[in-house]
Amino acid sequence: MFPSDATASATLGPVAPDWTIQELVAWIADDDARSHDEMLRPLLSAVLADLAPDAPPSLTPRSPVALVRAVAARLRATPELRDIAVRDLVGDAIGAGSAPVTATTAGRRAPTPAPASVRRPSLRLT
Repeated sequence: MFPSDATASATLGPVAPDWTIQELVAWIADDDARSHDEMLRPLLSAVLADLAPDAPPSLTPRSPVALVRAVAARLRATPELRDIAVRDLVGDAIGAGSAPVTATTAGRRAPTPAPASVRRPSLRLT
């Protein structure tokens, strides 16, 4: 059996633990590059696992984009989940190794983009 991403340790990175799930989704939506950031995948997996505990692990999305869409869909289906703090879902332990950024400074710090999956051909003009 394969371990799910929700069991992996996650770091909050630029996400403040007292943000609500709605604020997390809004922050990701502010910059398209954030929805592709692999660093957010463990956090989003943990959030989705707590928002949808009845979902079979085999159907859990793996890519960051699919995870963001699944979390957003869950929030649309159940609006009362929007006001839950990230800390309440994933706990305080996941932010222990990182220095969370406050909501006012988070917009200034961009996540590291994922590396390209296709190598760019080198052009030799001789």
